[in-house]
Amino acid sequence: MSDPNQQTFEDYCEDGRRRALALGNRGPARFNADGKLEEDILEAYRRTGFYVFTGVVDASEIHELETEFDALLENAPVEKGGRTDRHGKPVKYPGYYSLALDEVFKRQSDVSDDEPAVVGLISHPLMMMDSALRVYAHPVILKIVASVNGPDFVPFHESIFHKGAGEGPPTPWHQDGRTHWSENGDALEQPDGSGKTHGFNLSVSWSRCTPENCLWVVPGSHRHWLLANDGEFPSIKKRLPDAVPAMLEPGDCVMVNRSSLHGSFPNKSRERRVTMVLGYHNRASAIGTTTTNIHAFRLPGKVKEVTYDEEYVLKRTRMIPLAIDARRQKYPNEQPYEYRGSYIGNAVWDEETRAEISREGDEYWQRDITL
Repeated sequence: MSDPNQQTFEDYCEDGRRRALALGNRGPARFNADGKLEEDILEAYRRTGFYVFTGVVDASEIHELETEFDALLENAPVEKGGRTDRHGKPVKYPGYYSLALDEVFKRQSDVSDDEPAVVGLISHPLMMMDSALRVYAHPVILKIVASVNGPDFVPFHESIFHKGAGEGPPTPWHQDGRTHWSENGDALEQPDGSGKTHGFNLSVSWSRCTPENCLWVVPGSHRHWLLANDGEFPSIKKRLPDAVPAMLEPGDCVMVNRSSLHGSFPNKSRERRVTMVLGYHNRASAIGTTTTNIHAFRLPGKVKEVTYDEEYVLKRTRMIPLAIDARRQKYPNEQPYEYRGSYIGNAVWDEETRAEISREGDEYWQRDITL
């Protein structure tokens, strides 16, 4: 392969597409008699650090996700910190929208202060979109999660990335994992998936994710931390020769190890990219860990030191059975996922619990779990 930074972007994308399709980490979710992902899928995920599951969420559910999201987008603030939308109406969820001007997108990019207030991220959608809460409990998704993180898996964070057509901001190259590395930057997670892990992001797509607008991942990069020994992440302006695009169709999902190096380029294509990130951890990797939390805030950009005691984790984990009950009510003929983990609180989704998870100052996301 020629120097990717000397190629046209179109040629770089085409090279990436060919290399991505040759990795052997794409296809429908397949489970064995015990309800666990088939071993060849787990091997491909552990080898590359990500896996694309095709055709997970059906078209009608994708339509509901898209409809509710577009309503949130229509009600977005017109400026950073704004409380009214472009129609002059009050923003229902002020403070939950990250714009292209915000630091999460401006790092290492060419976004200037006079750019329009393009929405790049909406945080904590489980309390805003009933469709998001329901897909959070999709039985295929939760079987995938349990296959990797164990049946008593726990959550960590949820958000929606929006890369608008022709105007989507970039996401810098980065590795999410910050805790479970050796002193020299080697992963504590073992090749067979055992050991302390950083969990994974599972992105549900309700758009076409093409090489021009999608997330790019460096296969195998989850084994070493680039920030070890005073290292640094490359600039998103740099086209990495080993990176490949995580291409998706509506209803597909991509599972990305949070230790993997990943990022996305500015979306200059004619298609928007919308993906909802659902994050999950191995319970043993979370409880008792002291680390820097960057997710338990209304918006990204702040940090705090946290030790995750059992009560903290069990209170956050309750969102899983609540979502399962919400989905059961919507889809009574579907076999619901049976969660085998512990949690604090009841598991009944109704107007009382809806108000409870969004109570000012004690929202469900106040106990997000960064590892």
